Amino acid sequence: MTKDYILRGTVHNNNFRVFAVNSTNCVQTARDLHDLSPIATLLLGRMISAAAMLSWDLKDEESEITMRIDCEGDIQGAIVICTQNGFLRGYTKNPRLFYATREDNFKVGKAVGKGTLTISKDKKGTRSYFSTIELINGEIAEDLAYYYQQSEQIPTAVNLGILIDKEAKVRSAGGFIIQQLPYADKKIADVINENIAQTPNLSDLMDMGLSIPEILSLFVFKGLQWQINDEKEIAYRCNCSYELFSRALLLLGKEELQSLKEGIKPVCLYCNKEYNFSSEDIQSLIEQLQEQK
Repeated sequence: MTKDYILRGTVHNNNFRVFAVNSTNCVQTARDLHDLSPIATLLLGRMISAAAMLSWDLKDEESEITMRIDCEGDIQGAIVICTQNGFLRGYTKNPRLFYATREDNFKVGKAVGKGTLTISKDKKGTRSYFSTIELINGEIAEDLAYYYQQSEQIPTAVNLGILIDKEAKVRSAGGFIIQQLPYADKKIADVINENIAQTPNLSDLMDMGLSIPEILSLFVFKGLQWQINDEKEIAYRCNCSYELFSRALLLLGKEELQSLKEGIKPVCLYCNKEYNFSSEDIQSLIEQLQEQK
């Protein structure tokens, strides 16, 4: 199995920078863990690809970037988090959304509707960056390009592709982000835009066996010089643990914990793993709170 990865590079004497991703395995893992419907797979998959590429801007190993959609549509919202070392996790609020009309199950914008896109960066629970924009169409790629234009004033092209079969198996998933730097040659920008317009569907090209670098060379940067500067693997990996849930339960306080004296089985939103806290475990947590006084 080919491992998922992200790469970053530069184009035409550093006039442009590019980020690209193959996220096929990550999206398949998310689909399997959450039993996602086709439309939920498309939304979360696009967000996984986007968040993975956004993570290149993280400097510290203990930092992570969050991409969140809050919306009025039937999908109700979604969130994806990517750590600096390339570990992704996420979920949609309506993972099994299914429309009666077949075509509607592939219209992400319809499922999302009106809403907002929020990008935030955190380190050890401390938020260092936060920006929210209104969604353009809910298809994610255009919304992310608009985010860069509004929040960072960077002309940006975004392409996010996912191909799933009738059994909801993810055949391919990936994307690229191209950003024009302030001193860039506008004529080269026109060439890149024209190349993108003539590039076949990204997920179809991946499904045919072309790698992300090959797609960029043969289509997106056709006739241009570009190079890969860095590359790293990514994976869908949740960071939940019994200890994390224990700390979360302690935050409820003694009175709330006493109401759970018969035990509780919380489930992680990001990976659906269930944790069993027996009545004895709850009593132990209550005693910890008492000792802290």
